[in-house]
Amino acid sequence: MFGMLGNIIKEQFRSTKQEQEISSDDAMLIRMDDKIHNFDNFIHPLPESKPRTPFGSPNKDGKKRGAALLNVRELFTMLPTALTMTINMQRGSNLYDGKFVPERQRVTDEFISTLEENAYELGVKDLKYVKVPRNAIFQNKGIPHEYAIVFTVEMDKEPISTAPSFDALHEVMKGYKNISVIANKLVHFMRNTGVGAYPGTALGGTTDYVHLAEIAGLGVIGYHGLLISPTEGARLRIGVIYTNIENLPVQSENEHLWVRDFCAMCKKCIRKCPVNAIFDQPKPRGDGGMQSIDHDACREYFDQNYTCAICLAVCPFSQVGYDKVKERFKGNPNAPQFQIPVGEIAVID
Repeated sequence: MFGMLGNIIKEQFRSTKQEQEISSDDAMLIRMDDKIHNFDNFIHPLPESKPRTPFGSPNKDGKKRGAALLNVRELFTMLPTALTMTINMQRGSNLYDGKFVPERQRVTDEFISTLEENAYELGVKDLKYVKVPRNAIFQNKGIPHEYAIVFTVEMDKEPISTAPSFDALHEVMKGYKNISVIANKLVHFMRNTGVGAYPGTALGGTTDYVHLAEIAGLGVIGYHGLLISPTEGARLRIGVIYTNIENLPVQSENEHLWVRDFCAMCKKCIRKCPVNAIFDQPKPRGDGGMQSIDHDACREYFDQNYTCAICLAVCPFSQVGYDKVKERFKGNPNAPQFQIPVGEIAVID
């Protein structure tokens, strides 16, 4: 996401000959990920789990990339948002020191109600719970607890509609910033009651957040690989809090699966993708899930064009809304069915 804070400034002036093998974002995330080794025991991925898709493009062609493409006005407009996000991500990472000892692992209905009230007051749009399947943990990563609170925050329609643009990029960054702030505040509330809680990294965590959001019932993954929800369409960012609470109200039904029937008919994101990075139909990934995007093609354009977001912007669910699409959609009996059962089955990415 264009590097964090000081990395934004450094990248603005860095020579392409000094380009690193991995992006500054990826390097930062790896350092945060590695703090899981402060725990004597943690939840490991399955052997067939997929690796996390990196931010940086694999094509080192001498072009300026990421924050190096921002002008001075854009750079300094972005800095306050990046600063807040970076500080809160680091604060969240510091909680992975392995020192907190939970006092309990079951909570009351009153606790759940208070947690949700706090979340919505902080700006959460929707929130649900999930037991994390191990194949949702990225390859060579780990998480401290097997349960998770998954929540979404909304991004405003007007700036997102201009993608790819600086305004759209800044709105996406605001979404990540809001997630980092909200997650930390909820984690401290939870820890103060004696339960285990750890914020997932706002910008690219150790689990597949879209996967978790779908099996939690927050929405459904569309053909563009993004979550489509009834509250924000595809104009959302996803946050995660890992917890030891074993009696969370986890649900097993997902009433939004009809969305992929619509996607199979619509395919607007596929037609509008400037580099044809979205497959006409999701393809088997080899681990029981489906892949919808050519990540290398996507990242190359992503790096050069304000992190793109065209597929998010043109999605009918982002433009006219979930309810209106559902009201007008009469069904698609010929649509390929990609139903994702809860358990050790991966999803479209």
